[in-house]
Amino acid sequence: MDTNLLTALATILTPFLGYLAHSAVTLLKTKTKNGNLQMLLTWADQAVSMAEASQATGPDKKQQAMALVAQRIQANKMSKNFSAEQVSAVVEQAVAKLNALGK
Repeated sequence: MDTNLLTALATILTPFLGYLAHSAVTLLKTKTKNGNLQMLLTWADQAVSMAEASQATGPDKKQQAMALVAQRIQANKMSKNFSAEQVSAVVEQAVAKLNALGK
Protein backbone atom coordinates (compact mmCIF):
# COMPACT_ATOMS: atom_id res chain seq x y z
CA MET A 1 0.00 0.00 0.00
CA ASP A 2 0.96 3.54 -0.58
CA THR A 3 2.37 5.38 2.46
CA ASN A 4 0.12 8.38 1.77
CA LEU A 5 -2.96 6.12 1.78
CA LEU A 6 -1.95 4.59 5.10
CA THR A 7 -1.37 8.02 6.58
CA ALA A 8 -4.77 9.21 5.35
CA LEU A 9 -6.52 6.14 6.79
CA ALA A 10 -4.76 6.57 10.13
CA THR A 11 -5.75 10.24 10.20
CA ILE A 12 -9.38 9.44 9.43
CA LEU A 13 -9.72 6.42 11.74
CA THR A 14 -7.94 7.78 14.83
CA PRO A 15 -10.78 10.08 16.00
CA PHE A 16 -13.34 7.35 15.29
CA LEU A 17 -11.40 4.77 17.29
CA GLY A 18 -10.96 7.28 20.12
CA TYR A 19 -14.69 7.93 20.17
CA LEU A 20 -15.42 4.21 20.09
CA ALA A 21 -13.07 3.54 23.01
CA HIS A 22 -14.56 6.43 25.02
CA SER A 23 -18.09 5.12 24.39
CA ALA A 24 -17.12 1.62 25.50
CA VAL A 25 -15.59 2.91 28.75
CA THR A 26 -18.64 5.08 29.45
CA LEU A 27 -20.95 2.12 28.87
CA LEU A 28 -18.95 -0.09 31.23
CA LYS A 29 -18.93 2.59 33.95
CA THR A 30 -22.68 3.06 33.63
CA LYS A 31 -23.32 -0.67 33.75
CA THR A 32 -21.13 -1.03 36.85
CA LYS A 33 -22.79 1.91 38.63
CA ASN A 34 -26.22 0.52 37.83
CA GLY A 35 -25.22 -2.91 39.11
CA ASN A 36 -23.85 -1.43 42.33
CA LEU A 37 -27.04 0.54 42.87
CA GLN A 38 -29.17 -2.56 42.27
CA MET A 39 -27.11 -4.45 44.87
CA LEU A 40 -27.55 -1.60 47.35
CA LEU A 41 -31.32 -1.62 46.85
CA THR A 42 -31.44 -5.39 47.33
CA TRP A 43 -29.35 -5.18 50.49
CA ALA A 44 -31.64 -2.46 51.84
CA ASP A 45 -34.73 -4.60 51.19
CA GLN A 46 -33.11 -7.55 52.95
CA ALA A 47 -31.90 -5.45 55.89
CA VAL A 48 -35.32 -3.86 56.41
CA SER A 49 -36.98 -7.27 56.35
CA MET A 50 -34.49 -8.54 58.91
CA ALA A 51 -34.97 -5.47 61.10
CA GLU A 52 -38.75 -5.90 60.94
CA ALA A 53 -38.38 -9.47 62.18
CA SER A 54 -36.25 -8.35 65.13
CA GLN A 55 -37.43 -7.14 68.53
CA ALA A 56 -36.18 -3.60 67.87
CA THR A 57 -38.61 -0.69 67.67
CA GLY A 58 -38.92 2.43 65.51
CA PRO A 59 -35.63 4.28 65.10
CA ASP A 60 -33.70 1.27 66.40
CA LYS A 61 -34.99 -0.77 63.44
CA LYS A 62 -33.74 1.86 61.01
CA GLN A 63 -30.34 1.97 62.70
CA GLN A 64 -30.17 -1.83 62.62
CA ALA A 65 -31.08 -1.88 58.92
CA MET A 66 -28.54 0.85 58.12
CA ALA A 67 -25.85 -1.05 60.03
CA LEU A 68 -26.62 -4.24 58.10
CA VAL A 69 -26.41 -2.40 54.77
CA ALA A 70 -23.17 -0.70 55.83
CA GLN A 71 -21.68 -4.10 56.71
CA ARG A 72 -22.58 -5.45 53.27
CA ILE A 73 -21.08 -2.37 51.61
CA GLN A 74 -17.83 -2.75 53.56
CA ALA A 75 -17.67 -6.51 52.99
CA ASN A 76 -17.88 -5.87 49.25
CA LYS A 77 -15.27 -3.09 49.35
CA MET A 78 -17.74 -0.51 48.09
CA SER A 79 -17.44 2.03 50.93
CA LYS A 80 -16.25 4.77 48.59
CA ASN A 81 -19.30 4.31 46.34
CA PHE A 82 -22.09 5.20 48.79
CA SER A 83 -22.53 7.86 51.44
CA ALA A 84 -24.40 7.51 54.74
CA GLU A 85 -27.13 9.74 53.28
CA GLN A 86 -27.57 7.38 50.34
CA VAL A 87 -27.77 4.38 52.66
CA SER A 88 -30.36 6.18 54.77
CA ALA A 89 -32.40 7.04 51.67
CA VAL A 90 -32.46 3.48 50.33
CA VAL A 91 -33.39 2.13 53.76
CA GLU A 92 -36.28 4.62 53.89
CA GLN A 93 -37.29 3.55 50.39
CA ALA A 94 -37.20 -0.11 51.44
CA VAL A 95 -39.36 0.67 54.49
CA ALA A 96 -41.89 2.46 52.30
CA LYS A 97 -41.88 -0.47 49.87
CA LEU A 98 -42.42 -2.97 52.70
CA ASN A 99 -45.25 -0.85 54.15
CA ALA A 100 -46.87 -0.60 50.73
CA LEU A 101 -46.83 -4.37 50.48
CA GLY A 102 -48.60 -4.48 53.86
CA LYS A 103 -45.97 -6.48 55.72
